Amino acid sequence: MTTAAANARTKFDAVVRNIHPRFVQMDELWSFVHTKDARVMPTDPKEWGSAFTWLALDSETKLILSYYIGPRTVSSAYEFVRDLSTRTVGRFQITTDALRGYIGAIEEWYGADIDFAQLIKVYGRTEAGPDWYGSGRVLDTIPKIYSGNPDWTRISTSHIERANLSVRMHLRRFTRLTNAFSKKLENLKAAVTLFVAYYNMCRVHQTLRVTPAMQAGLTDHVWGITELLAS
Repeated sequence: MTTAAANARTKFDAVVRNIHPRFVQMDELWSFVHTKDARVMPTDPKEWGSAFTWLALDSETKLILSYYIGPRTVSSAYEFVRDLSTRTVGRFQITTDALRGYIGAIEEWYGADIDFAQLIKVYGRTEAGPDWYGSGRVLDTIPKIYSGNPDWTRISTSHIERANLSVRMHLRRFTRLTNAFSKKLENLKAAVTLFVAYYNMCRVHQTLRVTPAMQAGLTDHVWGITELLAS
């Protein structure tokens, strides 16, 4: 799978370049490697525990512009935004969640040449009891502008959250409350790479009726798996 993922990454890097989106949404998707944080011991490998998949999505073409696997830290935010900046051109609007690491990273790699806002979600929990499981209900959303002049009607993370669902539906290792998880960080990175390349070039989007790469004008046909993975 590592060789296949390397070939898929080469194709992704070659195709997803010089993109001029209008609206980009960014988010982080949780998973873990080998062991959940609560059971990680000091002597265990550093790669064990929580691992986040960072995704940037063109809200209009549904193209995944950039991805990164790493902890939910400021340094990861900088690496993620740096990669996005190498693939995009022109001025556009970015919406992220309330993670503060994005603020410095976007300032570092885009400066004032961006329209940037965060959507802050206020969570509440009405359910109670030891048998209840859930992340809580969104009670309110508060947009906060950090740079430029974003379109208030497009300050949203709904499209990237739907893309997160696609990841969880296609990659079992992202499914919650199961025994399916990555034993190695290398395996998680390979799985995400294969999915992102497949999603962009091979998978016909149900709403668009074409692949995201076709919608973005990057390719003129639906790629087959052989084309995607060929060296």
